[in-house]
Amino acid sequence: MPIYMEISKLYRVVTIVARGKIAPEEIMGTAQKLVEAQVPAFAKIVDLLDATAELNPEQIGRIATLLRGGGDLKRGPVAFMVDPKRGEFARAFAATETGERPAHLFKNLREARAWLAEIDEAARKKPADGSPWSDPERQAVMFRGGQTRDVPVGDRPAYNAA
Repeated sequence: MPIYMEISKLYRVVTIVARGKIAPEEIMGTAQKLVEAQVPAFAKIVDLLDATAELNPEQIGRIATLLRGGGDLKRGPVAFMVDPKRGEFARAFAATETGERPAHLFKNLREARAWLAEIDEAARKKPADGSPWSDPERQAVMFRGGQTRDVPVGDRPAYNAA
């Protein structure tokens, strides 16, 4: 099992676990699958504790560019778990993310999850547009009897509590 990837849409988390010697093509293939899954805003936990890879700076740059995508996509935080004596890829990748998204290195899963929970809590307290409904991808549907229709988010009918 060189690389295992799991995507939880419910919890908006991607978990990637790498074991053994990893080839640059395997890393690029995993990055491509991650892009195809369209989950840039999800938090990522990347376990590289028992993995080694030999990548040059150009390869790391290509992987970072692929994962960064284009436009103004919101990118979720990345928590790398690395052996303090290794982890060159994670350190180099985190260095390319300056200002793009939070990326941090950890020694274990407990610390990584605590950091992600802290970021998630901070994001909930400070919505991007100042409202509690700041999800730009939200959708609205109106149900009446057996009929449904999509409703533009900005034109939702007001709720009348009376």
